[in-house]
Amino acid sequence: MQAIGKKKWVIPAGHIPLQTTGKEPDFLSQDRIAILNTGMSTVKLKLTVYHPDQEPIENYFFEIKGQRLRKIRINDLIDPFPVFLATDYALVIEAEHEVIIQFLRMNTGHKNVAIMGTMAYGTDG
Repeated sequence: MQAIGKKKWVIPAGHIPLQTTGKEPDFLSQDRIAILNTGMSTVKLKLTVYHPDQEPIENYFFEIKGQRLRKIRINDLIDPFPVFLATDYALVIEAEHEVIIQFLRMNTGHKNVAIMGTMAYGTDG
C-alpha cells in the first residue's frame, strides 16, 4: 500500500496531568501518540517539545516499520530530557515519509477516568 498522511504533525495542547488515582502503569495519567505507517518502508521520526517559557527540546527520535502502528507514551520520553508533568507543552513531529498521527490523553486524576483522542494537525509546511 502507498504511504498516506503527512510528513509534519503538530499537537499544540499537551498537558500530562500530575494527579493519578489508578494503578500504574495502566491507569497512570498520560498523553500518548499513535503513529500509523501505511507505507512499505521503515520511517524515521523526529519529535520536538515546545513549552510556554523555555527553549524547545529537540532530538527525540523514533522509527516505525512499514505497515505498522506504534503508540508512544509521552510520559516515557526521557532522552534527551523528560517531559514535565502538569506543564503545558506542544509537539512537532517530523517524519521522513507520510504517516498518520493521533493524540490521546487519559486523565485518572479523578475517580472517573477521562479519555480523549483527536487527530494531530498534519501539514506539508
